[in-house]
Amino acid sequence: MKITYAISNWIYGTEPLEKAFQRLQKYGYDAIELMVEDPAKLEMAKVKAYMKSYKMPVSSICTKMTGAADKEHKRNLIDKDPAVRQQTLAYLKSCMTIGEELGAKLVLSVPSGVANVTDGWSEENQTACVQALKELGDHAKKTGKILFAIEPINRYENAFLLRGEQALVLIKKVNHPQIKMMLDFFHCNIEENNNGDAIRAAGKNLVHCHLADSNRKSCGRGMTNWFEIMRALKDIDFNGSLACEPLPPTAADVYASQSSDRPEADQYADECIKYLRFIQGVI
Repeated sequence: MKITYAISNWIYGTEPLEKAFQRLQKYGYDAIELMVEDPAKLEMAKVKAYMKSYKMPVSSICTKMTGAADKEHKRNLIDKDPAVRQQTLAYLKSCMTIGEELGAKLVLSVPSGVANVTDGWSEENQTACVQALKELGDHAKKTGKILFAIEPINRYENAFLLRGEQALVLIKKVNHPQIKMMLDFFHCNIEENNNGDAIRAAGKNLVHCHLADSNRKSCGRGMTNWFEIMRALKDIDFNGSLACEPLPPTAADVYASQSSDRPEADQYADECIKYLRFIQGVI
């Protein structure tokens, strides 16, 4: 098992990106997970300069999937409106191009968008999602080696993709080498029967994980059994990134927290990596 310890820059909300690189290098993370809200506004030359200056690669691209926004800003691969589906595909393809250029291993996405509690797990929606994922897989293959990972999230933030078993259903239907899955253990604590079983069921399809405790605070501050998670990751010989994502409490739209004050973010970043490296060292 070879783990890359990463952390999302958006735990710091809307602060300048260089500040996030400075902070995260200080705590000993191997890489940064970069949220890309608008590909057209990302200053690639600056990102590359920060990566070089702070010796911190970008491990993954986190997409901002605003599933319950107005039509112009909505991102949803299974929306009834073909214009929304097309603008979502265009956005995700741009994120893959960015990821490939920055050397990231994957782009991750909630297929039907965050705060979309309307579009449920129906045959029609599964078919639409599979069609979109095949197109994204082909684009990823054409772009290079980058993977596209789908993320299940909990029922209070989404209605379509809630559990790892559903992600596996989609992956089997898509049958594309570039389409994989990830797990977020904050969401798993709500939807899965057992975190270890979810990891083992995913097996080699699991290429990435988001980490926050059961209360969405840093690892060790809630009720999550991180020893169980680390043992299961060892069982499947996990070689991806564990990207820490401790966030303040939110309602269905977690993106609303971006504008909130986050005085605890540094402490959480420090706590997460120390706790996880300790557990990895003793299992």
